Amino acid sequence: MPDARTQEIAAEQKIVDRVYERLEDMRAEASALADEGHRRASGSTVTGLVERDAMVLKAAARLQTLDAEAEGIVFGRLDFDDDETYHIGRLGVRDGIEPLLVDWRAPAAAPFYRATAGEPLGVIRRRVIICRGPEVIDLDDDVLTPERAGDLRVLGEGALLAALRRSRGPHMRDIVTTIQQEQDRAIRAPARGVTLITGGPGTGKTQVALHRAAYLLYTDRGRFTDGRILVVGPSTTFTAYIGRVLPSLGEDSVHLRAVGELFDGVTAVRRDPAAVAAVKGGERMLGVLTELMWQAPPSAPQRLRVVYAGQVLTLAADDLAEARRRARERCEADGRRPNAGRKDAAAALLDALWARADGRHLQRGLFDEEVADRGEFVRFLHAWWPALTPQTVLPWLADPARAAGLDAAEAEALAATYRDRADWSIDDVPLLDELTGMLGAPPKRPRAPEPEWKLRELGAEARPPSTFVLACGLREGWELYAPGLLTPMALAGQGIDNDQVGAAQRWAEAVILREGHRVVGWTDGFDPHGDEGYVPLLAEPLPEEEVDDTPVPEPYLHVILDEAQDLSPMECRMIARRAEFASMTVVGDLGQATHPLAVPDWSALVERLGKREVRALDLPTGYRVPQEIADFAARALAPGITPTRSYRPGGTLSVRQVDDLPSAVQQALADAPQGATVAVICADAFVPALPGVPVMPASLVKGLEYDHVIVVEPADIVDAEPRGLSRLYVVLTRAVAGLVVLHRRELPAELR
Repeated sequence: MPDARTQEIAAEQKIVDRVYERLEDMRAEASALADEGHRRASGSTVTGLVERDAMVLKAAARLQTLDAEAEGIVFGRLDFDDDETYHIGRLGVRDGIEPLLVDWRAPAAAPFYRATAGEPLGVIRRRVIICRGPEVIDLDDDVLTPERAGDLRVLGEGALLAALRRSRGPHMRDIVTTIQQEQDRAIRAPARGVTLITGGPGTGKTQVALHRAAYLLYTDRGRFTDGRILVVGPSTTFTAYIGRVLPSLGEDSVHLRAVGELFDGVTAVRRDPAAVAAVKGGERMLGVLTELMWQAPPSAPQRLRVVYAGQVLTLAADDLAEARRRARERCEADGRRPNAGRKDAAAALLDALWARADGRHLQRGLFDEEVADRGEFVRFLHAWWPALTPQTVLPWLADPARAAGLDAAEAEALAATYRDRADWSIDDVPLLDELTGMLGAPPKRPRAPEPEWKLRELGAEARPPSTFVLACGLREGWELYAPGLLTPMALAGQGIDNDQVGAAQRWAEAVILREGHRVVGWTDGFDPHGDEGYVPLLAEPLPEEEVDDTPVPEPYLHVILDEAQDLSPMECRMIARRAEFASMTVVGDLGQATHPLAVPDWSALVERLGKREVRALDLPTGYRVPQEIADFAARALAPGITPTRSYRPGGTLSVRQVDDLPSAVQQALADAPQGATVAVICADAFVPALPGVPVMPASLVKGLEYDHVIVVEPADIVDAEPRGLSRLYVVLTRAVAGLVVLHRRELPAELR
């Protein structure tokens, strides 16, 4: 006769089989829905196409959800004292009106996470069903009301301990089967305002944040779907590590970004030294950037020479500097950004040239008009006041003289990071983002005239012109068309005969001048109906028409910040711009604050983010780091920080002083448990000194976990930055099973 475990597994397997059978039916229904959508579009009517798109989109989303689960859809069971039984899973499944499986985010599933022996919430037995795909391989039970258990069988040692002993993988796993009561309370907190989730290493803060994103999508999918939730992590290594959690929960519409990826087109992976990060991260950089963007580009010409009416007019470097100052004054008075200030720059240059001219026999208006049309003036203007991008402006700081407001040492330290560097640092990303708003949108490029063959409409349908067109209709006389219009904007009437081309052009020039454009010549062209006409040559080309079918992204409605304790003021400004209309979940641990400008308390961070309404939830229990390792690491905690209470006993700790560090590291790697994830962590500057060994720099391990961690030379980690002890605390708490500390120098005093 099979033993109790085998019998119980067989009973649960029947339920799991029913769920998977129903899932196959649901897949077939979704595929049929997609096929029906395509059939409805066969008539090519607009209504059919809309119906097709809606049906196919819905079917594709459903299929994607059904195919997203990799570790077993069914994972839990609740037996209640009223004889009700619920099975809990990664998504909800019904068979008609009967619920086969309750989604873990549904209110009915809350007792699975919140019930305790002291407050059982009507639960007698909570069972974790461990599956490999559709196969049940084991069970773990917790009995919350023993006196009501009756004939219910109890198996296993408890799901949480079993899960904690599982080896770490290269990617973070979801904790949907082992969410604890305080974690569930944070996951299900209301979306409004700011939810602050704090806790030490191994308390599950990151997991809670990611499961919270999945919960918000479940409870208000209409509001938060289609990329309306943003999750921000400290590094690309970290985001790669956590990247599979949400897809495993059936959610892939969340935007997951590292701080170094928040500026489009840039992926920054390195951090600047602490002293430089303190400069780049401080709000003083707002003044530095403001002064920088108004300065002349390094390649700007230093002399302007124009010959007019026999006079040689020259502006030297000092004159140009004064003209730039006046142009800036005009822009700032009218609220214009540098990229919208070229006309102001031209006016300032013309003022300076006029001041050099003998104007007794000259007209100022004619002087401005004619000089502004000169090729040499236009070329100079575009080189002296070019369109700017953040990527072109920020490297100007390679010249320390451009860093207005910083002392000489700070300016030189800043300049050194931009010399001979082909990449950006994470600390540069907020500066690039800030400059985007400061500079304004670059001016539109002049619209290139269309080839003549494009101007003639070969079909029967009229075509709106891309510029002004003068044409003569046989019955209506001379007509002037405006850009984009199929009907004339003005008619000359009977005052100008059809053969009086010159008179018609002079009439059209006057009309176009009233529209703000000056005509300097004419060329042949075609009107909207394909008939021959005349196209004016304008003193300033029309702005290029922007054809952009890319949809404007909707603002984020919820932003989740992980490792938020390390955000600098400039990083907070960058995130606040993305969270302007959003509620937020802020996750962090002040004990792991390593940035030189890290906040002293959470109220200061919330203020930096421009938010007010805050609810704070603390996760006091560490589930990952074993007690022995946690106690050793706590010696490096900053004063005033309470150590996390560890749930896990045991763990292995070895601290050894050695003479040959590279050899000791190789031996420690050879001694590491087979099949375990292993990391060698050392100070950033020490990484190249261990050839052939995979090494993680200390600055990039925040938020990561490994079964076995080898820490090399703790004193180097402490000495590398002002908050070196906090960095060491982060490094020591990455181990979830074994920690080896190798050192040649004397250990920091706190660890002795």
